[in-house]
Amino acid sequence: MYLKKIPGSNIITVSPMLTIFPDGYMRLTVEDLRQISLVHLLSGLDEDNPALLQEGATFSEITGYTEWVSTTSPTISIGWDWMLQSSQAGGVCYKRVSNPRSNLMLVDAQQRDLGPAKTATLIGKEWLIKLFGASSFRII
Repeated sequence: MYLKKIPGSNIITVSPMLTIFPDGYMRLTVEDLRQISLVHLLSGLDEDNPALLQEGATFSEITGYTEWVSTTSPTISIGWDWMLQSSQAGGVCYKRVSNPRSNLMLVDAQQRDLGPAKTATLIGKEWLIKLFGASSFRII
């Protein structure tokens, strides 16, 4: 942890120390991750794979990707794939269709890696709901 003064103010925050390890990961506990804000970097739509020409209506999915980054140095990056899905109530919600991808490896209190699968699951729980709200983003 280190102290960081917010420019133009008298506010000092406590932030986790971020280091890039030789395997490319930055390592944080879930508690440290909760202290970091992410900002939207980019989102986009996947190209539609047009169905073969056929008569009548065809089903088309709207899918895309999004990437969010921290304002820290070095930068944390979290991205995932999504699709729009109509709900039975007539609305539309986002559905995550992949595990989050990130340059983070979450660690326990003893600094032991939790592993890629558990890290992806925890990032999903911590950030996707925080960013979009539990009611608008369905985690699969």
